[in-house]
Amino acid sequence: MALSYALTLPATNTAYAAGDLVANTTVAASVVPLSWFVGYADKGTMIRRIRIKKSNTSTTLASFRVHLYESSPTVTNGDNGVWLSTNSNYMGSFDVTVDKVFSDSSQGTGTPSTGGEVVVSVATGATEKTIYGLIEARAAYDAADSEVLTVTLELC
Repeated sequence: MALSYALTLPATNTAYAAGDLVANTTVAASVVPLSWFVGYADKGTMIRRIRIKKSNTSTTLASFRVHLYESSPTVTNGDNGVWLSTNSNYMGSFDVTVDKVFSDSSQGTGTPSTGGEVVVSVATGATEKTIYGLIEARAAYDAADSEVLTVTLELC
């Protein structure tokens, strides 16, 4: 099973530095974390891999870390500022390098930064759980204006 969230970046045309937040707006108070509805009734699930598909074909320095949370995180900075968030029941992270070029996009797949998967527990009687994500640039990436990053969780 796979769940996706599409994030449109601001049209700022400013390169990211390693450690910068990649978000929907430069205003910290207006940053909307990525979110996915995950889980099965009375069971948990595991996130094994994360894919990032970019709307442009450049793979130069397209290296990212996707941070996952059980609660919606609050950030200190907006897009292109240093990634710094509240703990918000931090679940773990996935490192993704976009290294495959297609005629209309580019894509990469990553695994957990530590361990083999991230476990998502669903409370007894619940049918789903929302988990949240933030993206951190891991290199000096120069995004296209209004570029779209589609982040897909691969679940089992």
